[in-house]
Amino acid sequence: MNSIGQAGININEIGVLPESRRYYNTPSAIARQLFFYPTEMGRYTLSDRYDFLDTSPVAKRDSHRNFMLLYVDAGAMEIFNDGRRALAAPGQVALIDCRKPHRYKALRDARMLFLHFDGAGTAAFFDQIIAAHSGKWVLSVPAGCHIRSDLLRIYDALAHPVTLHPASMSEADLSQTIYRILCELLYPPRDQSLSPERDVVAQAVIFILDHLFEPLSVETVAASVSLSPSHFSRLFKARTGYSPHEYIVLRRIDEAKSLLHTTSLSVKQIAFRVGYHSEVNFISSFTAKTGMSPAAFRRMPL
Repeated sequence: MNSIGQAGININEIGVLPESRRYYNTPSAIARQLFFYPTEMGRYTLSDRYDFLDTSPVAKRDSHRNFMLLYVDAGAMEIFNDGRRALAAPGQVALIDCRKPHRYKALRDARMLFLHFDGAGTAAFFDQIIAAHSGKWVLSVPAGCHIRSDLLRIYDALAHPVTLHPASMSEADLSQTIYRILCELLYPPRDQSLSPERDVVAQAVIFILDHLFEPLSVETVAASVSLSPSHFSRLFKARTGYSPHEYIVLRRIDEAKSLLHTTSLSVKQIAFRVGYHSEVNFISSFTAKTGMSPAAFRRMPL
């Protein structure tokens, strides 16, 4: 890890106040191949003159032209990315693809944390997070998440490169911390104060499992928890990572796997037992989800 220490501020950035700091990190070849890795991180205090453009010299550095998480600590930021505009308030994080046209500015005095990072699968992670939030790329950090504290851990680690300092972290630690941040943005932790009786997603899962081998539609499941199909589908996907239909299909295939290995029932019999009305549809679905036909799965040793 490489740091530029207390000289980490770029004095050519208008609107960045003197207490601000920026640190750099050069990943190893192994980190580039296997891990998520930071390349640059800063903790800035800003005046309303701050206006970062992707045409600036800073934006042309290799450490910048990757992916960025920008967390607003105070004030407000206006952010443009690939032709889209959004406002970010305190406690919100913006996902910015810095390979594409981008700009961000302070609307008034502000404080922000920003992390530039990369790694295999980062683009796909960004796309999936944005899709899970119905296209939004500026997100409020849900209760129970540790995104700000994890960003500060990375910041402290880059400020104290591999030493005996308590804040230092290995490249594997950094990767795991970035991964945890992305996972919390994709699937926020469940509110532990909700009992199953009050948690409509938990109620829906129970309903699905109780009626798994019966005709099941998204409309039927949504009605069981008194929600519209569209609202229920968004809520279910945000909590579980699956659409309701996909969840039903996967649970039926799980049961089919068990029957294939523990009974002598024919593929057709299994198809009907797990809720399919067509052997052909069952075989097609099973093959698409597992990469092999039911017959091939049955031949596999336990």
